[in-house]
Formats: sequence, structure tokens, C-alpha cells
Amino acid sequence: MAGLPAAVDAALGAVLEQVIPGVVRVWNGRGGFGAGFLVRPGLVVTSAHLLAREPHRVTLWTGEHLPAVPVIVEPELDLAVLRLPQPVGPALPLRDPATLRAGSLMLALGHPWGEPYSVTLGVFSGWVTVRTGGPRRTLRLLRTDAALAPGNSGGPLLDAWGRVVGVSAMVVGGDQSLAVPADAVDGLIREGNG
Repeated sequence: MAGLPAAVDAALGAVLEQVIPGVVRVWNGRGGFGAGFLVRPGLVVTSAHLLAREPHRVTLWTGEHLPAVPVIVEPELDLAVLRLPQPVGPALPLRDPATLRAGSLMLALGHPWGEPYSVTLGVFSGWVTVRTGGPRRTLRLLRTDAALAPGNSGGPLLDAWGRVVGVSAMVVGGDQSLAVPADAVDGLIREGNG
């Protein structure tokens, strides 16, 4: 049995080495920040609520600061796409969340409480439908027990292979977190021709 924890630890470490270069810190004009991830070279997905004030900028994992221009903002989904001045990467692959099973491993990656590139581990708990008050009226969100905190918003929720299944959104009930599913990200980018 001692071999299994070591194998899981090594596998998750390898996944994180792959994905961390595709995760950024998103700064708003108030000095606050959250997370985001590269969905294509030079295109960052994040939470729309992080874009309350200008100027917008991101910090890459290398420490380089870049200006960011919002090209798609969808408040009802709490999603935004930012364009960077140059095509940086790597982009993180998306996974269709419809293929998830209850108990599937989830990794939340972000910058909670100012700690860069922190990771929490949890499982996929299921789906929850929330009212939006907008034209969509309802939104189906992923539910996980991977802990989220301020600074995780907009960051990727990953499967065990490092594919994005959702965008970290909010904490509910203390021990459950919600994420906007990756298929909403894909649809938003296609609609906006990002």
C-alpha cells in the first residue's frame, strides 16, 4: 500500500509541473487579484467579477507582468476572456465536464490569500443549478469539495490529467465550492470568435 500514495503524489506533481506555466495571476485596478488560465496562446480565461476596474494586467508564472485587454465579458456566467499583447503559452486543454463521474479527482489551482500557485485537492460531487436573473435564467455549475478562497476566483479546476473541467467561482456552505463548467468557456470563446 505504501507504493500507491507515492505513485499518486508523483503523478499529481507531474501534472502540476505541466499546468502551472498556463496559470496566471489576474490583477484588477483596485489592487485585488484572482487567477486565470491560458485557453489559447495569448488568451486568458478568468472570472468577470475580477475586472471591476482598470487597468487590467496579468502576471505570468515567470513573474513577467503584461497588460490585458478584455475581449469577452459575460457577467451572467461570471466569465471573461482577456487578450495579452503577445501569444504566450502553454494553453491548458479543456475537458467536457459531462464525462465526469462522482468521486473524480479535482485540483483547484490559484492564488488564495496571496499564496501563488496553491493547490487544493478534492472530488467532483455533482451538479447544482442556480438562478442567474439574466437571459439564461439558470446555470448548471460543478460542485466539488476542493477548497477555494479569495484569490482562487477565475482559476482552473482541473481533472487528474491536468485538463480544465471548470473555472473556480465561489464557496457555498463552507465545504463545497462551485465552478463554471469548461463547456461554457468553450461556447463563450466560439461565440466571441476569440
